[in-house]
Amino acid sequence: MDTDSMNHVVLQGEEFSPSHSDSLIEHSLCVDAGELVENVYQSFQYKYDQEFVAVVDQGKLLGLVGRGHLGFLLGSRYGFGLYARHAVALHMIESHSSFCEGTPLLEILKVALSRDNATFYNDVIITDRQDIYVGLVSMKKLVRLQSQLIHEQFQLAETQRRSLEIKNSQLFQSVHELKQSQGKLGILFENSALGVALLNARGEIESCNSRTQSLLGITTDHGHHLDLASLVPLRMRRDFLDQLHRHESGAHDCVNLQSEFILELPVHGPRLFRMFSSWINETGQICVLLDDITEQRLLERRVAQEERSILLESLAGGIAHEINNKLSPILGYTELLLERTTAAGMTDLGDYCKIIRDCATESSKIIGQLLQLTRPPNSEKSICDLCEISHAAVAIVKFQLRKVDVEVIFDFAESKLSLIADPSQLKQVLINLLINASHAVEKSPVRQIRISARIVADSLLWTITDTGHGIRPEHLRRIFDPFFSTKGPSTGTGLGLSVCLSIIEQHKGSIDIKSEVNLGTQFLITLPRVEAKDIPTILQETAPAYSDNLALRSRVLVVDDEEFITSLIHETLRTELRCHVERASNGLKAIELLQTTDFDLIISDVRMAGMDGFALLDWVQANLPALLPHFFFITGDAGSADLNQKLETLGVEVLRKPFKMARLLTISARLLRRPPEDKRT
Repeated sequence: MDTDSMNHVVLQGEEFSPSHSDSLIEHSLCVDAGELVENVYQSFQYKYDQEFVAVVDQGKLLGLVGRGHLGFLLGSRYGFGLYARHAVALHMIESHSSFCEGTPLLEILKVALSRDNATFYNDVIITDRQDIYVGLVSMKKLVRLQSQLIHEQFQLAETQRRSLEIKNSQLFQSVHELKQSQGKLGILFENSALGVALLNARGEIESCNSRTQSLLGITTDHGHHLDLASLVPLRMRRDFLDQLHRHESGAHDCVNLQSEFILELPVHGPRLFRMFSSWINETGQICVLLDDITEQRLLERRVAQEERSILLESLAGGIAHEINNKLSPILGYTELLLERTTAAGMTDLGDYCKIIRDCATESSKIIGQLLQLTRPPNSEKSICDLCEISHAAVAIVKFQLRKVDVEVIFDFAESKLSLIADPSQLKQVLINLLINASHAVEKSPVRQIRISARIVADSLLWTITDTGHGIRPEHLRRIFDPFFSTKGPSTGTGLGLSVCLSIIEQHKGSIDIKSEVNLGTQFLITLPRVEAKDIPTILQETAPAYSDNLALRSRVLVVDDEEFITSLIHETLRTELRCHVERASNGLKAIELLQTTDFDLIISDVRMAGMDGFALLDWVQANLPALLPHFFFITGDAGSADLNQKLETLGVEVLRKPFKMARLLTISARLLRRPPEDKRT
């Protein structure tokens, strides 16, 4: 075996080895155990340049013999004679150090360098596994290797120290950046406008920010491990859990999902939430962003409802205008026929005229009820009857009540219960209560709604009672709050009862509620009543008598694009007031007549092609201001809020179509009674 192989054998298994180029083993020479001491000593002097040589017997190691020891024996007095012919095996060093090949270098150094006295300087013997001699390693070599190893270890330690410093610096920077990121994340987490929650696949909240606690109405103690899935209604809970499981399974189509779920919150009640969910691989959790969109959906529905209302208002207003224009001549001419047939004693024809008149009047009321829903007028309080209001409101929602198969029972203490109120607004109150009651009794075995009214001291007690599912006690104190509803976000806006309360308070009344779960609900409305003696006498609308002199000088201009209307007014004023009547189909033609003729009265429609009634009024104000007190409008337009407000600010009297002839004659006579003025001033 060569020295390089020996070197490899000795050094194998070391985790770090010296980077030397010379061989570890000095030599592999040895002497036989029977060799004479004299010959071995001479070999040291002339052949071997080392201090020690191994003694073997048939290749097996016996020990170690040294140059100095043999020289000491032979150089003493009589030593040559005594020891020269001895076998060298008899004079080996008492102890030697030998190692099997493959022994780690560090172990060899540890044993060799720990020897004491003279044995410290002895060479180290290397053998194979069968104890066959391989070679020697000098102590000088081992000391040099030890120094080299120490030097390399110092260098390695220094390199590791520098590397550790760099790593520590990088670690410090990383920790600093991590703390900054955690701080930023904490700020974003806690100050997010959205609720942020980390869920497990079961829907339990494992961590959440304060916004989530505020949205859900929970405290810090209950924020963690709250079962969010339990707040989702049963009809939606499976979909909610399926979405969480899809995230956990890593489905490719659910990286970021947006959905909407209702949460039934103990404090806030049912609320609609938009949820953005995603999977976090690092923590194995589902991140959910929560946004309460209940009010947003209500606002969107209100905007959509307003858009539909505007469309319905425009459509209903146009239809009402046209129908009212057609009903006006029917009603007017019928009254003229009725008057003449009665005077002629034609009873049968008179009865027919009454039927036509009553049908036209009823049609006008139906149009009025339709317009009250689409264009609620400004509050116009008048003397009205609570019994009539109740019947009219039920008639409006008759179809809806019939669809739910609800029995409506009227219970009035008297046939007439008078009060001063806006009948359209009171009808709106009752309609809202009837619709709520129909929803409440929909699943009840007995479906009844009772409407009763009676006099209590100086007030009227108006009661609406249903046999529905009732209202839970915790909801009773909030039932009149705006936007509060027990029907869920998809049904109702939560404004109906708050509007009812506002209307009743405007009428100086009060509204109370009594309810028991599964037994029904009762609304008690108290309104001020009017004594019969306090009701002012309403003058009969009949045409006053005129002197011939007043009649002969009365000249009236009728402006309307409906020929039947102008013909009717022409005939009525001519026969009843004996006025001279001119007709114009629009404002432009009316101005042509006004520029050439003096008139005592102008009756004008509002909506006309070419020039409408407002433009005509402006022209009169600018050119014939003295004629303004003798000007009034007739219109078949029910009037939007803006139109009604404009008519009120003008201070001009308005007669709504279809009108009774007696009302037309009353207004015309009153305006003609005003002192005559110079119309061209």
